Amino acid sequence: MKYGLFLTVCIAFYSIPSNSQNSEFQKALDTYSGKDSIVSNSTQFFIAYDLGEAIFNEFKSLGGEVGVRFGNNHLLRLAYTHLYLSEKHLSSNFAKAVDGNNVKGKQVGFEVFYDFPIVVKGLYIATSIGYYDNKYTHTITNETLDQSSFTLGSAISFTETDIFKVKNLYYRLSIPFRFNLTPINETQLGETTIHSNQFDNSIWFFVGFQFK
Repeated sequence: MKYGLFLTVCIAFYSIPSNSQNSEFQKALDTYSGKDSIVSNSTQFFIAYDLGEAIFNEFKSLGGEVGVRFGNNHLLRLAYTHLYLSEKHLSSNFAKAVDGNNVKGKQVGFEVFYDFPIVVKGLYIATSIGYYDNKYTHTITNETLDQSSFTLGSAISFTETDIFKVKNLYYRLSIPFRFNLTPINETQLGETTIHSNQFDNSIWFFVGFQFK
């Protein structure tokens, strides 16, 4: 996992579009390198908690995002996910990850997004690269399935700031779609079937603060 996170962040930073490098992102780099001692007032950092997954998984999860919003309104975000997945969740119509009972799961991952504003204020599309560990365990036989993979993907998000008239408080509804470079193949644990998984998606609801 530690090497996956390191490689994910490195690749993501090297793949940031030149538009960002030539504008606010380059200014941020210059600031940290000592070339410029003043950070642009239009650059904002943010941090948020993933309230959506927490509620959906009965608060048996920890997730969130940190990032920066540049002067051109582009976003660079790092999202973290640590989910404990119940039998009910995995077999639900939403997840459709398993067919059967007595299997629980865990997912831990990091994903870097570069978001571009489109059409409507607050609406974004993004490209992403990530690294995820997935584990399924049969609660009776103790059989397990472990699978780790780098991911490539995209996301569509909607963001609103100053919610409840609280300055810099924001929410972001984000739906990422990802392609697993090393997919989960259909596997039998006891009498339960773990479905193959090449493509994956989530529904995130981040609530947090922006800092100038």
